[in-house]
Amino acid sequence: MRFTNIIAALVLLVLAATVLLGTWQLPYWADFAPGSSFAAFWVGAIGVILALGLLVTSVMDDSAEPHSFPGRAGLLRIAALTAGLWLMVLLIPSLGFVTASVLFCLFLLLGIERRPVMASLFTTVIVVGLVYGVFIAWLGIALPTGPLGI
Repeated sequence: MRFTNIIAALVLLVLAATVLLGTWQLPYWADFAPGSSFAAFWVGAIGVILALGLLVTSVMDDSAEPHSFPGRAGLLRIAALTAGLWLMVLLIPSLGFVTASVLFCLFLLLGIERRPVMASLFTTVIVVGLVYGVFIAWLGIALPTGPLGI
């Protein structure tokens, strides 16, 4: 597992660095709104941080755990997550981004992860609230709205 994680960390590091270098000349901020490199910069920067974290922990890991693939239950969870993501994408035009995000978060936390109801509701409110606050309220990005107007 250690070797696999080191390879994954190096690939992620190269991809994230490529994003950062490829968008370096684009404007970060344009007048009153984010520029064309705003999202690319943050995706690349977070990718570099995560890749370095994985690389350091993998190099320091001295366990000899072999690489293993998920069993039947794991594959079903992966398929359910993938189906949920696609369903969210399909529901965004008719329900709006916020409503589809709430439904997806609840599906993920309650259906796939089997978390407690109150913790799932709290987490969903925080996550969707942060997304709404950053992208809609702060940055003024017009995300799709549904019949509820959100």
